[in-house]
Amino acid sequence: MRRPGRSAILTGAALLLLLIGARFAVALYTEALWFDAIGYAPVFWTRLLAGTGVRAAAGLVAASLTLANLWFVAVRLGPVQLRRRYGNLEIAERVPRRVLLGGAVVASVLAGWWLSGLGFGGDTALAVLAWMHQAGWGVEDPLFGRDLSFYVFSLPVYFRFIDFLLLALAWSAALVVIGYVLAGAIRWKTGRLEVEEDVRLHLVVLAAVVVLLLGLRYWLGRYGLLLDGSGIGGGIGYTDVEARLPARRALAALAMATAGGLLYGAWRRSWVPPVVGLAILVVGALGLGQLYPAFVQKFRVEPNQLAREAPFIRWNLEFTRRAYGLDRMSRRPFPYRPTGAPDWETLAPALSALPLWDEEPLETTFNEVEALFGYYHFPDVDDDRYVAEGGARHVAIAVREFNPEGLPPSARTWQSLRLNPKYLRGMGVVVAPMTEYTVGGEPHRWIRNLDPVVRDPAAPAALDLLDPSVFFGETMGLAGDGQEYVILVPGRDGAFQGVPGRDYPAGIALNSIPRLIAFAWRFKDKNLLFSGEITRESRIVFRRSLGHRLAAVAPFLAWDDDAHPVIAGGRIIWLVDGFTVSRTFPLARRLEMQETGVVRYLRNSVKATVDAVTGAVSLYQVGEGDPVLDTYRRIFPGLVRPLSEMPEELQAHLRYPMRYLRAQAEIMTEYHIDRPESFFSGQDLWQLPPYFDRTGAQSYQPTYALMRLPGETELEFLLTIPFIARERRNMTALLAARNDPPHYGKLVLLELPRDQQIPGPTQVTALMEQDPAISPQLSLWRQAGSTVQLGRLRVVPLDSAFLYVLPIFLSARERSIPELARVVVSDGREVRMDVSLADAIRALRSNDSVSASTGRGTSPTPVPGAGDDWRRRALEILETAEERLRAGDWAGFGSSWAELRALLHAGSPRPGGDDGGGAGTVPQP
Repeated sequence: MRRPGRSAILTGAALLLLLIGARFAVALYTEALWFDAIGYAPVFWTRLLAGTGVRAAAGLVAASLTLANLWFVAVRLGPVQLRRRYGNLEIAERVPRRVLLGGAVVASVLAGWWLSGLGFGGDTALAVLAWMHQAGWGVEDPLFGRDLSFYVFSLPVYFRFIDFLLLALAWSAALVVIGYVLAGAIRWKTGRLEVEEDVRLHLVVLAAVVVLLLGLRYWLGRYGLLLDGSGIGGGIGYTDVEARLPARRALAALAMATAGGLLYGAWRRSWVPPVVGLAILVVGALGLGQLYPAFVQKFRVEPNQLAREAPFIRWNLEFTRRAYGLDRMSRRPFPYRPTGAPDWETLAPALSALPLWDEEPLETTFNEVEALFGYYHFPDVDDDRYVAEGGARHVAIAVREFNPEGLPPSARTWQSLRLNPKYLRGMGVVVAPMTEYTVGGEPHRWIRNLDPVVRDPAAPAALDLLDPSVFFGETMGLAGDGQEYVILVPGRDGAFQGVPGRDYPAGIALNSIPRLIAFAWRFKDKNLLFSGEITRESRIVFRRSLGHRLAAVAPFLAWDDDAHPVIAGGRIIWLVDGFTVSRTFPLARRLEMQETGVVRYLRNSVKATVDAVTGAVSLYQVGEGDPVLDTYRRIFPGLVRPLSEMPEELQAHLRYPMRYLRAQAEIMTEYHIDRPESFFSGQDLWQLPPYFDRTGAQSYQPTYALMRLPGETELEFLLTIPFIARERRNMTALLAARNDPPHYGKLVLLELPRDQQIPGPTQVTALMEQDPAISPQLSLWRQAGSTVQLGRLRVVPLDSAFLYVLPIFLSARERSIPELARVVVSDGREVRMDVSLADAIRALRSNDSVSASTGRGTSPTPVPGAGDDWRRRALEILETAEERLRAGDWAGFGSSWAELRALLHAGSPRPGGDDGGGAGTVPQP
């Protein structure tokens, strides 16, 4: 090659390496700055050093294997010549051996780094660290006597290392074959493949090592039977223990014998031992691995399957409950008496605390009424409780976040989205008590509006929001790739300049040219370099979505995407649930989860707090006895703190995760059974009831409510989900998760008597819709052009019966805001509908059939405001009634007219008031 061409290639290679190195350096530099800014630099350096060390070690192994093989090829090649032709003249030039050996070294290093990325890239370093720091479980599996930590932490690393060696050997073998073919040591001649003796020996040695590794994989595969068994419930079974286990032992021995046969045949220059050994291994894999287990299953297990499988079913039941945190669940029989009359007077305080609103209509209402500007939105609505006068109150709370899609296209400029203080954050929350509503059927709001924030006098003192800023939220920064950034510029945002008693995102100071260049490269944004509005005091803030922020801090946890906000200390604090998961917990049933994929172990062991203003992240351990979390706490000391260090005002708002209870309930549909015989025969299997909305059948979701557990005296914030019989509709149990200290996290299963037909949610919903008084009313609303939305049915346990509560929401054709129009209640036999929960319960108590047909009015009973507020509201209702009359909306006119009648009948004004409408507080039943 001519010198100019060689120089050009070397220059290009150097530039490519420089580009790759600079990209890596920029990522490293900016990540280090970010972790240092949020106070988690040790986490970053631990992960970096671990990842680099693991990849370097794996790369060294792969490079050594590759180099050893290429070196052997280079030594055996002899002189290598390059031939060039100039016209009719051919010139042969010998390649120096040092060039060949140098090329082998370079190729081996590159191959080692590439292979280490395939085998130990990503978060594999965390798995290796967990293997090195694993905490013991203190529980052994019943088959091999191994501590469960072996399956969760060690076995996956062993399999990964074996697979990595197989990959490295396969790559080395491919390079070796190519090298020998180019050198002519492997050739096709006279119709047959010719391989030189040294080359044959080399390839046979490689094949023997591969077979040895396969044998080792068979040996470790014995333990894998506890993860992929063929028994009942997906656990290990009789066939696995009596056929597959000895088969894998035998195949491991056959693989080692085959490897010896390969080496012996190469030494004796005979193809017979290798061919015979490989044939025996293949036949053994087919016969012992497939045919023999099938024979045992067919002729030994199936004729007497229950007796054969019963011990293994017990293992599966025990370890599945342990894997999903169900082994400590309290099971209580529920003394159901369908004819017994509940003590309504004693139950009145608890019933008055039942929620009437659903998240869906609240989200629609808030986005229509409280978004205020197109660039704000409420991603979702969450349930919580706050202590007010008289005790805890169930509330709905939603955060107003910034949504760039709500801006006109012309306003979505770089300056607007990156620098404009108006668009850097969301603002404020809306809080509404779940038991109250205005005269118009809308939620009564305790906290509303933007600037200033309007707080209802009846709101609890804890809802005093002093700083409504939302720099970090569920959807903040998600308009692009999750790396959306903003820049805080002093002088442009008065809040950023500093207000006494307020904090703001620290961010990363852009106080040097290298930092500007680094972030411009990271975000591929040249404006960072050329904008004249960025000063040395400016700060860049990114990873503003809760999911990306927490995943960066603790990637070993699976994070719930349903964070819930808490007002504490005058600002918004996000509470986010973190889960430890494992796919290799032995003997447990598999569970498919949307967020994490297939798991065999799931625990909600971490609560994270994220300050919506500063972005400060704190992690706290919830509960005890989670070796997975204990292991990672050893790796990252100080990252996860004890729950006792969480501020008490936040501990009061801890919620049992809805997704976690949903997963546990899915497991409980089968694993509530104790006896292997019943589990095997499928007796008493449960299922979760379907929920029907406008789009069809949906998965039933757990619901929060302030209720009193049977046998308890105090109201609690509970998360409940009912069960129904498989392939039937009668209710079989109710699972409740307790949320309030000191009982947080405890599960209570109320089991219903099997000899009684207790109506399930779908049966009661059908009973309500088919009621001769309710059904015509629903049809009338629908025919008048209104949209009828049935809410979520609440199943409320009383002392010896159940109360079913269903809210009904209406939205007019020209107004999409849902209004709470009726409340339907049932005891499973009788159904009553009225304008308030108290009236509906009163009708059910007195067996007043008139109430269902007349509705006792068409709106909640209002509590008029002080002064002339109620008169102004009466005028508004009258004007609305006239508008609906002109539009031909007869149902709407009747509804408004009845609202006016109810308002006038409410009596003289009483002290109190609200935002113009008056709250319909549910009277005591």
